[in-house]
Amino acid sequence: MSDESAEPAFPQFADVPRELAEWHKAASSTGMRVTFQDHAVKPADLKREADGMLVFWIENQHGYYWAVDPESTDRQVFDRTNTSDTWRPTGENLERFLLHRTVHEALLGTEVKFSAVVPTEVLESGALNGFSALPFAPLVNESSSTRWLCGGDALARIAPPPAGYAPPGQESWMLTIAAAPGADLRRYRSGLEPHVLERPRREERPDESIPAPPF
Repeated sequence: MSDESAEPAFPQFADVPRELAEWHKAASSTGMRVTFQDHAVKPADLKREADGMLVFWIENQHGYYWAVDPESTDRQVFDRTNTSDTWRPTGENLERFLLHRTVHEALLGTEVKFSAVVPTEVLESGALNGFSALPFAPLVNESSSTRWLCGGDALARIAPPPAGYAPPGQESWMLTIAAAPGADLRRYRSGLEPHVLERPRREERPDESIPAPPF
């Protein structure tokens, strides 16, 4: 049971955006972790910066920060790097951003997933039939060509392969398909087996200080 299961305690100021308060309450009600890499600022630690912005999400290496102006009516989300004071629009409002990041973290956190380096022609030949595109704008720590999709019981992410994974001379994509515990992904793997990357099982990675492969 994670510490996210406790009822969140928000700071004593009135302009915590409704969308953010609702996300924290929903996350705490699950009784389990909902973030695994990047993370939301704890409700009790939320505070406005000197420029008036409310930082509410932080990249795991503290390289990027995301914030919203609590006084804005459109709740646009902005990002900046840890070496800059300039906020840049992400193209997503707060509600969409929180959904985007939750989907991202769910894909990272589940053990029920597989990744494949798939040639473009295979991807376009029906590998993702039954999936629909999610309207997420690529964020600063995602490739600009990243796409997210959802099916009836699974999520999919398409992004450029990490360095060294793409076959030379062939346009390919890293496709990851993930689902909740107990789901059966065999029907999604069946047409992709020649391209699937095998992930070491958790028990085969006793030293958790060694990063898992990027899939």
